[in-house]
Amino acid sequence: MQEVSLAKATDSYAGARKALFTFREKLEKRISSLGEIVIKVNFVSAERELATTPLDTVRAFVDFIKPFYKGKIIVAEEASLGDTQAGFERFGFKKWAEKEPQVELFDSSLSPAKRMTFKYPGGKVTLSLAQIYLEAPFLVSLCRAKTHDTVVVTLGIKNVLVGAIQGGLSERSKIHQGKRIHWIMKEIAKVVYPHFVVIDGVVGMEGNGPVSGTPKKAGWVVAGDDALAADSLAAYLMGFSVDDIGYFCLLREEKLGKLYPKDKVEVVGESPQQLVFPFVPHHSFEQQRAWRI
Repeated sequence: MQEVSLAKATDSYAGARKALFTFREKLEKRISSLGEIVIKVNFVSAERELATTPLDTVRAFVDFIKPFYKGKIIVAEEASLGDTQAGFERFGFKKWAEKEPQVELFDSSLSPAKRMTFKYPGGKVTLSLAQIYLEAPFLVSLCRAKTHDTVVVTLGIKNVLVGAIQGGLSERSKIHQGKRIHWIMKEIAKVVYPHFVVIDGVVGMEGNGPVSGTPKKAGWVVAGDDALAADSLAAYLMGFSVDDIGYFCLLREEKLGKLYPKDKVEVVGESPQQLVFPFVPHHSFEQQRAWRI
């Protein structure tokens, strides 16, 4: 049975540390001998903090692994909107990283890229994917729980699948082929996928996410090494049915993870039923949930 950790929290740092505790032995075994890991953060907007991964979530992960991991930690992102380096500075990442000798901040628009063509029902799209994510020996996705304007929610998996596309908003918009976005994301997942995720719902974004929504104090953090199990648990806590999230269902069909609550997923820590705080969905939610072709 797949495990996912759920912690009740009022601040991101303590909540992430608590959620990570379940996976200490697994993480140590998996990464202690590596020379480099990559943490993918989420800057949909490099100008609005609510649209980004909280720095305290990143700090918590780094501090948690320090006792058993001595290699390089690359914190990477290419903002969809705004300047990535300005975002690193604006949200405190630059000042923090200057005091962390293991940590390097990296604008993944500068990474070598691989051009890849992805087929979907009725067409195909060619995209440049940053090799820093494709070749990462261990890829961690740290993100805030948010609603989305096209695929209901944006969590740990989508942070990687879309964030790996180089070229900012103009290039990433190419995957927006109506309902077929779910099939494109499924194909991208076959070549780049997070090994571990932490989803911060201490303060999420509800309403018209992923940029223009409003704060939602949900008070939880989810962590896990099955990205789909973790993401689907987070979606459940947000009040959504996984049946309404197309890419979740397609990833399950591809056997890329377990789907909570449909599959056998053991939630360690808090009871999920006690931490369900429904998020107001995007105004286009009814159209989004009709994802099947």
